[in-house]
Amino acid sequence: FDWFHSRTASHIPNPNGSVAWWAQDPWGSEGPTLYIEGISPTWGAFSLRPMYNVNFDKLRRLTLSQGGKYCDWIIRRSQLITPLLARRTGRPVRCVNERRNDYYPANPQRYCHVKIGFKNDGLIVAVEETTIADQGAPDDTPAFGNFEATFSPFNTTRCVNQKSTFQSVYTNSGRNTLSQTSPFNWDAMTIAEQIVAEKLDMDVIDVALKNVHGPSSQKDPGIPPSLLMCIEKGKKAMNWKWHPAGTKKLPDGRLHGLSFRYAMSPRHAFQPYTATVTVQGDNKVYVPLKGPWCGTYSADACALVVAEEMGAKVEDVILLYDEKAIFTPVGGGSDGTTASAWVMKEAAVACKKKLLEHAAWKLKVKPEDLDTKDSMIYLKSNPSQCYPLGKFIAEEGFGDHDLDITATYFGRPPATTWNQRGHVLDVMNTSFCEVAVDPETGGVEVTKYVVVCDPGKVLRMTSFEGQLHQAMFLSQGGLSEEFIYDKATGVKLSTNMFEYKKPTILDLGPIETYAVETRSGNACYGASGISHCMAAPLLPVCAVANAIGHWIVPPVTPDKVLKALGKG
Repeated sequence: FDWFHSRTASHIPNPNGSVAWWAQDPWGSEGPTLYIEGISPTWGAFSLRPMYNVNFDKLRRLTLSQGGKYCDWIIRRSQLITPLLARRTGRPVRCVNERRNDYYPANPQRYCHVKIGFKNDGLIVAVEETTIADQGAPDDTPAFGNFEATFSPFNTTRCVNQKSTFQSVYTNSGRNTLSQTSPFNWDAMTIAEQIVAEKLDMDVIDVALKNVHGPSSQKDPGIPPSLLMCIEKGKKAMNWKWHPAGTKKLPDGRLHGLSFRYAMSPRHAFQPYTATVTVQGDNKVYVPLKGPWCGTYSADACALVVAEEMGAKVEDVILLYDEKAIFTPVGGGSDGTTASAWVMKEAAVACKKKLLEHAAWKLKVKPEDLDTKDSMIYLKSNPSQCYPLGKFIAEEGFGDHDLDITATYFGRPPATTWNQRGHVLDVMNTSFCEVAVDPETGGVEVTKYVVVCDPGKVLRMTSFEGQLHQAMFLSQGGLSEEFIYDKATGVKLSTNMFEYKKPTILDLGPIETYAVETRSGNACYGASGISHCMAAPLLPVCAVANAIGHWIVPPVTPDKVLKALGKG
């Protein structure tokens, strides 16, 4: 079968741009400092420092809020050129892209041809994938798709007879940012298992369970417990009743369709973090960080971890945003949250140890005789004997000198199973989609999404839910996304966000999210990143195929539906 990967319905919420100026920092060393708004403190230095020959002490990235992103970290020319113009004009300069000049390069469009061989019981025994991907404008960086090809979703199955060929081509699109897609070619397996289910008159979930391998290897005959729990909860929430393609009508006459996919919950944690936790005499716990403040609320998740480890009230953990701080809570979406929180946990453990040692010296007891709860240090043998966290620190103060107890930790979580590319499995997730197709108008309505995800451990519930809602919003793009090409030359004409038709929140059906917590991830409290693995732009497309009994190449527009039904 042939399929192509949607770029997914997403773009960053704010226009790309910046305002920059040069000035002497009154608190810094001699020489002009570059001040720039529009680039968060976490990003941009790798481009700005060599371009303008500035060190970190001469670079002030002042935008703490960046909104939500889906792994699009590339800095646009509108953000890089303003320092040059400001230096030449001697005044602040602003440059902001309109939507006509903006583009979303994180997810390369790709075309795939897939061959699968399977037995009569639904077991897939051979897979061959051939992919051509839009790499965007030429660059000297390698094609990321070649790396992605090694992460075939079929690695999560018992099928070891696999061949994958990946080719990248340059186009007039925005340069691809070496970022993951949905992730990778995962939709190939979603489509393949549904086709097998159709051919053999099987439930697509039974096909998936027939093929997935156990936790330890592709030779493991078991099924990951995390996946079984996700499926069980999802089927119940969905009131799952699979039916052959094109065979079920709703009372209002519309055709009913279902689709299902599973995935591993990947996270990478390639980069280390440096985290600092400080207790001061005002009984507050301080966490200095440079941001950014973004839609995943990663910093808030880290604050919850600090409160847990320090025995402090959540409201007593203060996030000190400072663009010159070292710590950042992000590094790859939800993966950044879980990995950075693991490092933050270690810093909090070390800080509490120092705090109890100091308090024990003051109270003339052993550190192991003490513990903390609700921002108080108490004696285990007599919990009523308790003191505020900062009491003994404040007593050390002299005059106006602020004292504190501080611990800093540098490192990263243990290695992840994600790096083994699906050959080993632990935390898993499932997505279910239900659609209703009007056979008279060709209109498609997604009536329900159900997402059951095992993030290992939820660190912050609304962040978890937000990641899943965003992923289903991305998935909706498989129905509406469309690119326009010049028929004579093949040149892509719709290369910006003005002409890109993405769904709005009003186009989405109800989304139900559920957590399964096995604590089997590698990060803080067994947590795992989840965001990349959940986006499935072919999930609603598969549901339409189940509804009408015909496969449609996205976008699934009414005219295509009617044509497939013989009414076009």
